[in-house]
Amino acid sequence: MFFVVAYDMPDNKRRTRLLKAMKGFGVHTQFSLFECELDEGELGHMLAVIHKIIKPSEDAVKVYRLCRDCVHAVRIIGLGRVAVEPECVVI
Repeated sequence: MFFVVAYDMPDNKRRTRLLKAMKGFGVHTQFSLFECELDEGELGHMLAVIHKIIKPSEDAVKVYRLCRDCVHAVRIIGLGRVAVEPECVVI
């Protein structure tokens, strides 16, 4: 499953901790945005990590799930690309 994770955090220390943690789940494509290809277990683990780091009364993290068709319909204006790893077939 493909997810876009966006965050807005005023505290530099927590934001840096989240940035470092999120690098284990996806590709850092914008200043406060990650694109992640995750299965259900990985998603649960990522959400648990996010909950441990953020302060809900001050921080905002949004996790958007995109279906395959939606991922392929993403339009990029200017530089960049959708960070989806190509599917591979093991023979």
